[in-house]
Order: sequence, then structure tokens, then C-alpha cells
Amino acid sequence: MRKLLTFFVIVMFLSLGSTCLYSKVKVGEHVFEKVDTPHPYPGRTVFEHVFHYPNAGYISIHFSKFDLARGDYVEISSPDGKFYYTYREKGKVVRGGAAVLSEFWATHIPGDTAILRLYSHSRKGGWGFEIDQWVRGFEPAYIDAVLSGLEEDAQLEAICNNDDKEWAKCYEGTTMYDKARAVCRLLMNGSSACTGWLLGSEGHVMTNNHCIGSQSTADNTDYEFMAEGATCTTNCTGWLACPGIVEATSGTLIKNDYNLDYTLILLPTNITGTYGYLQLRDTLPIIGERMYIPQHPGAWGKQLAVDSDVDGGYCVVYSTNQTPCIGGPGDIGYYCDTAGGSSGSPVLAYDDHLVISLHHCANCPNRGLPIPAIISHLGSALPNDAIGGPVTPPAAPTGLTANAVACDQIDLSWTDNADNESGFKIERSPDGTNFSQMDTVGANVTNYSDTTVAENTTYWYRVKAYNSAGDSAYSNTANATTPTCPVEPPAAPTNLKAKQKGKRIELTWTDNSNDEDGFRIYRGLSPTTLAEIGTVGPNTT
Repeated sequence: MRKLLTFFVIVMFLSLGSTCLYSKVKVGEHVFEKVDTPHPYPGRTVFEHVFHYPNAGYISIHFSKFDLARGDYVEISSPDGKFYYTYREKGKVVRGGAAVLSEFWATHIPGDTAILRLYSHSRKGGWGFEIDQWVRGFEPAYIDAVLSGLEEDAQLEAICNNDDKEWAKCYEGTTMYDKARAVCRLLMNGSSACTGWLLGSEGHVMTNNHCIGSQSTADNTDYEFMAEGATCTTNCTGWLACPGIVEATSGTLIKNDYNLDYTLILLPTNITGTYGYLQLRDTLPIIGERMYIPQHPGAWGKQLAVDSDVDGGYCVVYSTNQTPCIGGPGDIGYYCDTAGGSSGSPVLAYDDHLVISLHHCANCPNRGLPIPAIISHLGSALPNDAIGGPVTPPAAPTGLTANAVACDQIDLSWTDNADNESGFKIERSPDGTNFSQMDTVGANVTNYSDTTVAENTTYWYRVKAYNSAGDSAYSNTANATTPTCPVEPPAAPTNLKAKQKGKRIELTWTDNSNDEDGFRIYRGLSPTTLAEIGTVGPNTT
């Protein structure tokens, strides 16, 4: 049994027979079962069949033939009716009505049960339909068992050292999250998954050629957007977990290329007004440039790879001429984490949020196609607004305030007016004229605490944003004066002892303070009649 499981996963990860690890992933098992209506089926009847596999991640149904009478239709739904899709008369309408398929994959139903119903309103009925197979999405326990039988390298596949990816919702409120809205999860032919994204303003989706390499596959793909958790802590691990919105179930293949491993598809409806769109950078990235990858690894809910424990904390461009996984020219290399299903993901620059590479294979460094080569090959097929402008310096922060909250701390706050900064530079001056940089903070940060100040001193501050194109103008200047630090009473001495020596009494005690000015000595005939009789210096015991 162990050998069978191991064979399955190697097929899943190395299905293209390359020395590189492609990230297209098989996420379901085909069940070859014939389900059909009578031929012809009688009119005014209802046909029902339930497809179920315990704990399956989803159900997808394949019609080998579909031919209903006028007005009749098939509905496939989840048991609770939350997800349902309808197919009428001659089959699946694709490419905005340009064609109707009598053989097709129906849109997947999340969960382990799908209910199929035929509704007939005609008097005579029609030929009916024939189902030759369906797919049940792998249940998490099954894939965990598979992975536990693999060597470590095969388990991690495209995870470079630790897995630093995080759920998309953890970045909500950032430009990275806004850009990731244009990224979609793709389910091809019922059982294989990749990632795609909206390119340009006309409603095109780009992905890898090894994901969608033909018009037939484009017609049998679910294009699912916003498949992500409700919060940063929502667990979306699982095949097609955290369902989103299937905005299209077919598309028109505009152009593709095997060597450049890209495919451009036009969806039936332009949805860029809802999700936005990404743009390409027409030059190669810079080695060391910071980057990030929004993706659907393993067909899970959306994740962002922003950090990397291999690259010194952040994902950066490692190479612009990495050995290509297929064809050429040289690939863009990076140690940003990906996984099976991440194929087709956009690799975006952190500063300008333009796409600098099309991810397509793994093996650390992971690799993507160079965007200038794809732009050149697309030629006149390039969508409108597909190329973004050059990086510009960020807008200057405003509204800087400084507040001395303690004798040893001044808090700063400001308004961030940029959406493309890499971070902020904070400068301080002792006289309001001579400033020097004292620290930097990351993008989207709008406050800072200076804990290196002295008491009863005035400090002046100014802040500017920066990115790879340069620095912004300075903010306004703000100043604050720290108060005098309060003097705390010293700790009380303990273990006081008195010993008579002739006509003298010697006193000893334990000094528990390190900042006393001295000790006062009191004497009395009773505890209530004590009076000061002298003082001694610090550290006297």
C-alpha cells in the first residue's frame, strides 16, 4: 500500500516528466460510474441522483452526452442549496454563448455530496443525458496519509526551508491584499488545480500553458475568485477549501506558448470592476528586489508568500537567468515558498506591485517566466492596460505629531499618503536644524516610539517614505520636550542590629538600594519618640 501511495504523489508532482517540479496538482480521484436517464426520458418527470463520498472535498460531474428537450434542464446543487448550477437543453454554454458543449465537466460542488435533478416541462421528453464519471475531491486525512509516506524533500516540494506563507486575510488592509483580489483558483477538468489572475482591464486571465493548454480545457475550467478564509486564523487547508465565487466556468483561449509556459484566456464577462486587475512590468526585475506571490497552493484557500527565512526575512529576486524548467529564455529565480497548485501565480514586485514573473515550477530556487518575453510573444494580443508604469517615489507623509509620554519616551504618529512605499525613514535633531536618520520602519506603519531620549530635553523629528525609486519629500517637523524623571525613594534597609561596646552602641544594617544619597539615623527611648541624631554617606552599612 505504501508503494501505491508514493507512486500516486510522484505522478501528482512530476506529471510533466521534467527535472523541475511543476506545481499543477491533482486534487481529486476519478470515479468511473455510469449514470443516465432513459433514452428517451418521458416528459413531465423528475429524475434525481445523489453523488456522495464521505469527507470528500468536492464533487465534480462529467457528462459524456447531454441532449434535453426544449425548456428542460438539469440542476446540480449542494444539499443545503447554497451552491447550485443549471444546464439547459443542449448542454453547457461556453465562451459567452459562442458554443454549447454536449460533453463537459459541470461546475464543482464544495463538500462531499452533490444532488442532480432533471426537471422536465415538455410533454414528450428528450434523449436525456449520460454521465460516465465523476470526481471526488481528496479528503484531508487521505492526503495526510499519502504525504506521511514520502521522503522529506518530496513532502515539501517547493517549500524552501520553513513554510513562510500566510493566509490572505492576514494582509487585509494592505496593497498586497488588494492586488491579490485579482487572483483566482482554477479547477481544470474536474480534478487538476492551478492559480490564475486577471491581467489588464478587459477581463483576461493569465495562467500557465501546462495548466490550460487547449480550448477544451479552457471550456472545462472553474474560475473561482475570493476563495479565502473569513479571518487570518480561518483554516483553509484542504482541496478547494474556503469556497469563493465561481465567476466563470469557461473561457476563450486567446494565445499560449509551450516554451514560455503561458496561456491567456478571455472570460465571458469582464469582472475587473469587482476584483481589479494586475499589470506587467516590461523590464526584468533587479536581483535582490523584494517581491511577493499571491497563490492557491495545493488548491487551498488563498495564501500570500511575503516573507522568507532563506532570503534574510523577505522574499526577494535571487536570479534573472535561472536554468529554465522548460524551453527558454532563463527563468526568474526566488526562494519564496510555493506548492503544488501554485502554477500560474503572479510574482509581484513589492514596491510597485507590478507582475515581474509568471510562476511555473519549483525546486528551490523556485522559478517563473520573465515577463518581457511574454509581452513580446503576446504582441497585438496584449490586453488593454496590461503594462504598468515605472516606479515613482512615494507620496510624502503628513500630520506628524510628537508626544512626550514619559521622561524617557517620545511617541510619533503620522498619516501614510502612499500606496507604494517600502517603508519610512525617521530623522531626529537636537536643535531643529541638524537632522540625522535614527531608524526605519516598514510599509503601512504610522507610528514610532523613541526610547533613546534623555529627560528634560527637546527633540525635533521629521519622517519621509521611501522605495526603490527614491525618497518622498519630508513630512512637517514636530518636536516634544521630555519631563524631568521623578526620583523614586530608595529601598529601605533591613536587618538593623544594635550592639553595645562599652559606652558606645554600634549599629549595622543591610543596604538594599543602589541609588541612595545616604542614611538618616534616628534614636529614641521608645518607638514613638524617635528623633534624627545624624546621617552617614551612601553604601554605609
